[in-house]
Amino acid sequence: MAVTNPMVAPRYAKALLEAAHDQDQVGTVHEELQALSSIFKDNPTILTIFDNVRITADDKAALMTALSKNVSPLVANLLKLTQQYDRFGALPAIIEAFNRAYDEEAGIIKATVTTAVALSANQADALRSAITERFGMKSTQLEQIVDPSVIGGVRIQAHGSVIDGTIKHRFEKMKAALLAD
Repeated sequence: MAVTNPMVAPRYAKALLEAAHDQDQVGTVHEELQALSSIFKDNPTILTIFDNVRITADDKAALMTALSKNVSPLVANLLKLTQQYDRFGALPAIIEAFNRAYDEEAGIIKATVTTAVALSANQADALRSAITERFGMKSTQLEQIVDPSVIGGVRIQAHGSVIDGTIKHRFEKMKAALLAD
C-alpha cells in the first residue's frame, strides 16, 4: 500500500466538505461516505487492490465502476482522485476526517457511556441531554457499553474528556490514597 502523508486525510475531507456545501450535497455525501465506510470495514482488501500489480487494469476499472455506481459525482470524484494519486488506502482516514468535520459543524458530539447494567431509554435520554448541555452541542450520539466490572455509576468519554463516576474508579482512588500513606 502506498505510504500516505498524515495530512492527506484532513485536506481531502476539508475540500470535499467545502465542495459538498457549494453544491448543497452535504447530507448526501455524508450518507454515501458512511456506506463506503461499511464496505471497507466488511472488505478491507478493497483498499489494497489498486496497489496490487497482479490485478489487471480491467479488474481495477470494474471495481471503481462498482464503487462509483450509485454515488454522487462528488464522491465518485473522490474515489477517482484517491485511486489516481495512489491514496485509495487513505479513504478510511478521509472518511473519518470528514465525519469529524461534519459532526463538529452540525453540533453533534459522540459519547461512549460505560455502565454496569444497560441504561433504560429514559436514563439514556437524560444522559444524552446532560452531555449535550455540558459540551454545548446540539445533540449527542451515545454508544453504550455494559461492563459489570465498573460495579455501578457511569463512565463517560466524550470530546476528548473522561468523566468517571464509577464505583470501580472510586475504589481505585481510595486504594491509591491508602497505599500512598
